[in-house]
Amino acid sequence: MASRSQPDSRPVSRPFNARMVAQVCAEQGWRYADLDGGAGYLFAVEDAGRRVLSGSGAVCAYPTNPASAYSIARDKSFTHAALVAAGLSSIPTELVFLESARRHLRAPGREGEDLLARADRMNFPLFVKPNRGAHGDFAETVADRAALADYLGRVARRHDQIVVQPVIDAPEYRVLVVGGQARFQYRKAEGGLAGAADESWQAVFERLNTDLKREALSPIPHGQFVAALEHAGRRAEAISGDGAWLELPGRRNLATGGHPVDFRVEAEAEPAQLAIAATAALGLDVAGVDLFWSKGNPPRVLEVNANPSFASLEKLGQTALARQIWTDILAAALGSAG
Repeated sequence: MASRSQPDSRPVSRPFNARMVAQVCAEQGWRYADLDGGAGYLFAVEDAGRRVLSGSGAVCAYPTNPASAYSIARDKSFTHAALVAAGLSSIPTELVFLESARRHLRAPGREGEDLLARADRMNFPLFVKPNRGAHGDFAETVADRAALADYLGRVARRHDQIVVQPVIDAPEYRVLVVGGQARFQYRKAEGGLAGAADESWQAVFERLNTDLKREALSPIPHGQFVAALEHAGRRAEAISGDGAWLELPGRRNLATGGHPVDFRVEAEAEPAQLAIAATAALGLDVAGVDLFWSKGNPPRVLEVNANPSFASLEKLGQTALARQIWTDILAAALGSAG
């Protein structure tokens, strides 16, 4: 066995995956090998002549996920098609193209202008997001044709494909699946604005959008902020106040202000069964399955994340569980590497 790694002493600004893996290596006597100058986006784990690569960001962190399965799961339209083919319940998902260079390679009627042409016959509101997006970037509810046209103009600067889905009035859950088992479940609560003692709601909103832009994520549309204020009976120029909260529906990702609630290590039977089946249908070993589920009704898959972050566990004070899950993943990967 390789000599035990030195305790992780680098700054906590490294991505969550890098910090967790370094800690696991120190605990298990595996070697953590930094491959990108300490940034935490590419590293290896080594033990007894076996070596697996992992990383953060655009790298699929989990070496037990096959490349083909990961590629399919990154595409929301492909994911929906694969789940339907497997007989699993998935939210209806329409793929729309926003670039014209490869139009000759696809069937007609699938362009952004085609979507707008039939907008008067569509059932608004709709939920729209990039087909290969992440972290809630440009994931928005559009209320009518005008809002859809505005959205298409904004998103086309960054993404070449979107998917269109119905708005589902049901709680959204995340179930993490590893090795055919559901390891935890939580409900994804809406994001929003936390008030401050000396800041107006307008100032708090602008600060949130500044933070999102810094992380290369799309800002919250101003119209959504105005609608939230009106719904809550508040004014943009009023001091928000410590402890106050203004919900901004539509984005539930941690990166865009959402937060996990109702955490359970033992996932409930119905969402767990569907999440495990969806993960298997895509050929994945590790997946974060997002689904809509109201108790008394069958769950439906929203999307499958083949590179899920465990950062929610850190926020929930469940870092020991995160380390155990990472230990299991890396042990399986190192075993297969032999």
